[in-house]
Amino acid sequence: MHSPPRILLMICFLATGLLPQPYYNASPDSVEEKPTQYRRTIELNKNYQSYEEKYRGQDLEKVKSSQFPLSGSGVWTELNPKVPRVDYAGIHFVNKDTGWAVGDLGALIKTTDGGLSWKVIQTNTTKPLLKVRSYNGQIVIATGYDGLILRSTDGGDTFVHILSRLGSMFDLWGLELINDTVGWACGATALLKTTDGGENWQRVSTPGYTGNLWWIDFFNEQYGFAAADGKVLRTTDGGNNWEILQAGDNRPLYSIDVIDSLHIAAAGHGGTNFRGKNIYSSDGGYTWADGAPLTFEAVNDIKYTDRDTGYLVMDEVGFYKTTNRGQSWAHVTNAIGEYELSIVSHKIGYSAGNSLKIYKAEGNLESWSKLILNEDFSDVFFINEYKGFVTTSGSQGKLFKTENGGLSWQIAVGAPGGGEIIFIDSVTGFIGSSNGSIYKTTDGGQSWYPTNGVPNNIGKIQFIDSQTGWAAGGRVILKTTDSGENWVTQVTSAADNFTSLYFIDSVNGWATSRYIWQTTNGGVNWINRTDIPSFFGKDVYFTQIDTGFIINRSLGNNLISTKDGGLTWQIDSTIDAGYNFCYFPNKYHWIVNGVHQKWETYNNGLHWNNITPALPSVINNFHSPNNWIGYAVGGAGLILQYEDSSFLPVELLTFQGSFENDETVKLLWMTASELNNMGFEIQKSFNKEHWITIGFIRGKGTSTEVNNYTFFDSEIKSGIHYYRLKQINYGGSFSYSTIISMNLEFKPPSFKLSQNYPNPFNSRTLITYQVPIKSFISLSLYNLKGERITELISEEKETGLYQLAINNLTLPSGIYFIRMKTSHGFTAMIKITLIK
Repeated sequence: MHSPPRILLMICFLATGLLPQPYYNASPDSVEEKPTQYRRTIELNKNYQSYEEKYRGQDLEKVKSSQFPLSGSGVWTELNPKVPRVDYAGIHFVNKDTGWAVGDLGALIKTTDGGLSWKVIQTNTTKPLLKVRSYNGQIVIATGYDGLILRSTDGGDTFVHILSRLGSMFDLWGLELINDTVGWACGATALLKTTDGGENWQRVSTPGYTGNLWWIDFFNEQYGFAAADGKVLRTTDGGNNWEILQAGDNRPLYSIDVIDSLHIAAAGHGGTNFRGKNIYSSDGGYTWADGAPLTFEAVNDIKYTDRDTGYLVMDEVGFYKTTNRGQSWAHVTNAIGEYELSIVSHKIGYSAGNSLKIYKAEGNLESWSKLILNEDFSDVFFINEYKGFVTTSGSQGKLFKTENGGLSWQIAVGAPGGGEIIFIDSVTGFIGSSNGSIYKTTDGGQSWYPTNGVPNNIGKIQFIDSQTGWAAGGRVILKTTDSGENWVTQVTSAADNFTSLYFIDSVNGWATSRYIWQTTNGGVNWINRTDIPSFFGKDVYFTQIDTGFIINRSLGNNLISTKDGGLTWQIDSTIDAGYNFCYFPNKYHWIVNGVHQKWETYNNGLHWNNITPALPSVINNFHSPNNWIGYAVGGAGLILQYEDSSFLPVELLTFQGSFENDETVKLLWMTASELNNMGFEIQKSFNKEHWITIGFIRGKGTSTEVNNYTFFDSEIKSGIHYYRLKQINYGGSFSYSTIISMNLEFKPPSFKLSQNYPNPFNSRTLITYQVPIKSFISLSLYNLKGERITELISEEKETGLYQLAINNLTLPSGIYFIRMKTSHGFTAMIKITLIK
């Protein structure tokens, strides 16, 4: 049975710097966070913040917990991105499929399928990791701040800390593994070498140079270069001695690429306005030619695929290509990571950068695609538990769509983004766009068009019925009476920015801005309630005519409330109320989302639970299509699912079986209601310990009607058969039915070889065959050429139905055949497909 309704409210919080700008620009403290400059020993770019500024006064363990994937948090599940939401400074692939990326707060992720999926690796550090390298795919080294060195000997699945004997600020920016044993690392005034695969490192002196070493690259074990501040260091004897060669001006070179023994390219800091520079040598580094000026940010990585063709990545402005040794550069418009390139071949490459940028090029190195969805989402709306939308705001705002409960997302091409999205039914929706319009759809989000009479960016839209609605944003409050086709300005404030509104019914409404506004006649007149102790309010919400709440941003992000229809107000200084209210359809459960904390209530705000530890720090918005499931979005691609397990997904009325025609078991079950039900796996056992899945029946999703289901099991034998149902939700959770049993007397009417299950299969499949009379049975496996590979069964069998498990075939993927022969002249063959 379903749980009784509970009163639950959540207060939703947005973090400064990741706010949907059209909605929240009214707040003077809504300042976009600057990118972080991780090189700590150079002049700070005025457009950046230092690493120390970013984390000043913060507990890095708590910060890391908020930015790493959510797991084990009860009702909350992370759907995206499932990797740390941080800046990634390093990326390296040993082949087209296997690679690693490293970044801030000790983030280290691994893929073995070309970036389709990633595994988060435990590093036991909060320090930024800057580079990762492997020579053979087994030994993997990562380096970072303060001389940090991590080493893995199992392909990068587990790492241990290695002593570098370097102190604070000796950040290791360069890393190179030449072979299985020899490797180099370099950084702030430090050069290290290993001769035992990274288990031990020795500091190497460079007489005549004591500055920064940013990158190191070797052509072979003897011949290599290190990029320094306006110089390159060259060795021809495996690092025993280093020549110091001037390389253009004295500004830092952040990257160097040894193309061959004569041709070397380098790039880095260009000086004025933090422009980038690139240089090229054709004589082994003795002389250098300046490349074309790069008028934007510093170059972080440069790599050539041959003597003439090269690529580089720069801070903020992206990716460039040259075909003439750097004499000219063409901007490749695909946005890719700013920090490092890992080029596997002329056709495949990877890149990493700020804000969880992980990109891949496949087919050519000019066409890049995003591997991990990392947009800063501003709002979310789900029409039902399967179909939903998320938006990004700003001039390049986007709309994304899912039809499988948020498991996968596609960009809605041609659709606008914005700070607010709502649907008033399954087909009619609105977006408060970032370009000063309200867009509308009447076909469930397939197409969108601008409505009329909208002069400002809109951040809040509310409808009380299919025709009547209001919108607030910028300097205006608008009203529509024709389902959002046309909007009429009700209030214009020259000195105020409206941030939100809420109508209790068709006449009573409230709005927030610098002050609080109230209407009692549907917005014909609005009263500026300067008597209410709230300034720069962010959101307003009333649960009934006399009970309301306002998020107050002026005095410590407090929550203020009224219980007499707004005549008097009380301040709750214990709630860090932050930014907005989020609520479930029945208005029992709601959340307040704030700058640092998140709170929920089940009793209309009388008591609050702090749910901050269960959630990441940055939640921009939340929406729930029904009482048991909801979705939250945030920065760097964060999408969370809320699922209340106290709501039973399926109410099962009956589950029973019968023996039909002495050869088939018929299973019947009936549900009274279903919530978020993907379907039922039918499972069978002969001992109630070992269960096999014999089929799947799709559920009805969400239904309040009685539904009947039927399944036939024709693979039976004499004896007791046990059956159960595994009911699976769209979110992945599941539960089992009670077990029913059937004692069958079964005599197969004929010989039979049934199709294997599953098919195709990977590591294991089941072969079922039946024997009507005692007989000698032979089962053999053949390839496409008709050659017998192995004999599976060769023995006498009594009457009955049998199953044979085939496990871990050491064969390549392909099509094979199973042939059955009996001593009574029966033969049969099935085709099976092995996929690895």
